[in-house]
Amino acid sequence: MFGDAESGKSAMLRAIASEIQRLYTPDKTKIFAVALRRSLLAEFPAEYLAGYLTTQDLARDQIAALPTSLRSRLPGPDVTAEQLRSRSWWPGAEAFVLVDAADLVATSSGNPLSPLVPLLAQAGDLGLLLVLTRRSGGAGRALHEPLLQTLSDLAAPGIMLSGNPAEGALVGAAKPFPGVPGRGQIVTRDHGRQVIQLAFEPPAN
Repeated sequence: MFGDAESGKSAMLRAIASEIQRLYTPDKTKIFAVALRRSLLAEFPAEYLAGYLTTQDLARDQIAALPTSLRSRLPGPDVTAEQLRSRSWWPGAEAFVLVDAADLVATSSGNPLSPLVPLLAQAGDLGLLLVLTRRSGGAGRALHEPLLQTLSDLAAPGIMLSGNPAEGALVGAAKPFPGVPGRGQIVTRDHGRQVIQLAFEPPAN
């Protein structure tokens, strides 16, 4: 999700956090919240949180350990076609990684989220769900960073909120344009580009 300041990125993350709690019990999901600005503070009950990561070092340590547990879920030769369809060959919780202000997380010294890149193509099978936001300013240059490049190569759904068209195409061939908070475009593999209005979730406190 790309957007200017005050365009609705953090509000959408709060809405997603609320939906996770509505749809899942704590034993069925664990949330890694990467928020260097502490923007998601108090949005998650403790029983849902696997980690609230507010520094690059914290993010690097906890995210680096995640692929090991997720790789154990890769389907082996004894997994049946029915199990593949229902994704029932492994027990455990879905792993949600919610990232606010990804431009602050990925720096010239590296990206703590990089260990997730090799898993993205099989994320659906492994129970990995990644949602990240980034300011649209400078996003055109940042698309060559391995994580964003991989998401683009996989045609992952992308949302563009208010932004400068001069940044160029950020999701597929779609460019951002100025707009009101929460108004934007979603680009998906199946439906192409659609204009949307996002849900608004007020801060918890």
